[in-house]
Amino acid sequence: MLSRTADNIFWMARQVERSQGTVRLLEAAYRMEQLPESENIWEPILFISGQKESYYKKYDELSSQNVLKFMIFDHENPSSIFSCLKSARENTRTERSILPEEMFESINTTWIESQSMYYDGILKSGFTEFFDWVKDRTELFRGLTVSMMVYDAAFQFARLGTYIERADFTARLLDVKYHLQSKGANRELIDYYQWGEVLRSVGGLHAYKMLYKQDIRPDKIAEMLIFNPIFPRSMISAYNEIITSLTELKKQSTSLNLAYQEQTFLETSNLEEVLKTRTLHKFLTDFIGFTADLSDQIRHDFMQI
Repeated sequence: MLSRTADNIFWMARQVERSQGTVRLLEAAYRMEQLPESENIWEPILFISGQKESYYKKYDELSSQNVLKFMIFDHENPSSIFSCLKSARENTRTERSILPEEMFESINTTWIESQSMYYDGILKSGFTEFFDWVKDRTELFRGLTVSMMVYDAAFQFARLGTYIERADFTARLLDVKYHLQSKGANRELIDYYQWGEVLRSVGGLHAYKMLYKQDIRPDKIAEMLIFNPIFPRSMISAYNEIITSLTELKKQSTSLNLAYQEQTFLETSNLEEVLKTRTLHKFLTDFIGFTADLSDQIRHDFMQI
């Protein structure tokens, strides 16, 4: 496979997954904002998406309206939902000759429909409806990838893009809660609902109740999202999938060795041990940096980039 083709498919999958991750972050913040005494909800979204500086170049003040416009519609923001959908469409279009036609039709329809959307219209119909639309469209594309692609090298690069992005997103989502330090008389109650929103944003509330059979506890939520291999959006689950695809590519590589290194750490550690040596924020920051380095190494090993 040409390295350029592999890179296009890798980023096609990353951008689709990133658009869903971004909308899940926005949905969590949007719901948290409805809670009493909730403050500083939106700035962490900008911080963990790496767009805080770009935002303040365009806007003088922090508000939900401005952040939502910036993170949904802004074509100059590479992490905005529209930018991600546009990039995913272009990468899919470029590789139409080797991808199922249904995949291009799906992302092309999503892009066309998105062009008729604007802030006031979404505000009128409800942001919940928009959030659900993005999740439905991206899950459809993901389903087509799994059910219609031949399980060849192209499919493995699509899987790698998906799970590199998913590992990164889950860590960033947990880091959002780190930046939301609840204050006031209702601090414990606010924390409870905020952690609940973290779970809902990854569709993990039902899984949590099944696995832990107890009320919401921050340590158990973090444990599930980081270390539980049977929860599909956990960090270790993403690394298990990454290793599966790297192994299927049948090439001993530096990226495979790096992925094994992180997987082994996650398999043999738990939250209590991690917090003995560093804060949760430091652990998540290190993980995000490591995953970014792994992504670069995958592109170097297989795409000559």
